[in-house]
Amino acid sequence: MSPFPIRLPSSLWLLLALLSLTASASGSLRQLHGETMGTSYSIRWQQSTPHQGPAEVLHQVERQLQRVNRTLSVFRDDAEVVALNDSPVGQPIQVSEETARVLTIARRIARESGGALDITLGPVIEFWGFGAKPRDLSHKSLGQLELVRSRTGMGGFRLEGRQFTKLIPGLEINPSAVAKGYGVDLIAEALTAMGIGDYLVEVGGELRSQGSAPRGGPWQVAVTRPEKLSLEFQQRVPLDNLAMATSGNYVNLIRAQGVSLGHIIDPRTGYPAASGTLSVTVLHPSCAEADGYATAMMVLTPDQALALARDLDLAVMVVQAGPTGPVSRFSPAFRRIVAGH
Repeated sequence: MSPFPIRLPSSLWLLLALLSLTASASGSLRQLHGETMGTSYSIRWQQSTPHQGPAEVLHQVERQLQRVNRTLSVFRDDAEVVALNDSPVGQPIQVSEETARVLTIARRIARESGGALDITLGPVIEFWGFGAKPRDLSHKSLGQLELVRSRTGMGGFRLEGRQFTKLIPGLEINPSAVAKGYGVDLIAEALTAMGIGDYLVEVGGELRSQGSAPRGGPWQVAVTRPEKLSLEFQQRVPLDNLAMATSGNYVNLIRAQGVSLGHIIDPRTGYPAASGTLSVTVLHPSCAEADGYATAMMVLTPDQALALARDLDLAVMVVQAGPTGPVSRFSPAFRRIVAGH
């Protein structure tokens, strides 16, 4: 099983569509595509020295994704996050730099968004049938939901530097809302350390760019319409030394008592989010932060998401339902980026 709960990628890398592992060259341009640990990836870069070839880049991609998997995958029994979930209440545990960084990012976004992001919602996700267990909502009750929610909450753990302490019994950390974007950041940082100045990294639909595209100027990417299996563009985006993450609630659905329920849970209520938001795209220097903000804003109404984006000066596109189809709304920071290219 994948270390990340993979959603259908909403962000498309315009010039890359291969899913099998390949490497190709056009002048100094290199491309690498493949799958690892259940997650598809695509890397595009300008090679300037012999040690920046496909074999060397592939090694770094695998190394960084394994690094994330060893620490943050809830599907790997020996992962660090699983050890945290199994730890006794009140016992401090020293965690890795990777885990500390992801928990710190998630905690800050949770605070800034008024609780719209919560990486402890694993039991609630299982309750609604979006986890690893079979989906059966026929026996669920409000009382059971409240019992499950008593084991969740960002206040259920303490993080001081790299020291983690669980504060409530049954707490389960699932950092997937940030971890995939963090994996993109690690790959990007590794490519930079190799001396590669121009690249575009994509893992499971999350992207981060550096430098220039082959024809000059920023890398051009796109966000598809928030419809299942759609390949129609909703918005083209110039990705200029930025990361991009898109979250949507239109792929992983279940039906209960004749009602379609999306997989994104509102931590403030314990119920599937009913915000009216179809998708959120966030541009940010950090893909981990873009990932976390996009997830949090899916819980908010379009007006609330854009208000938060203005307050934090975040580049955000919110897509909501309109009379004739999806309608895009933009924060001032997003408009500046698109208008600048």
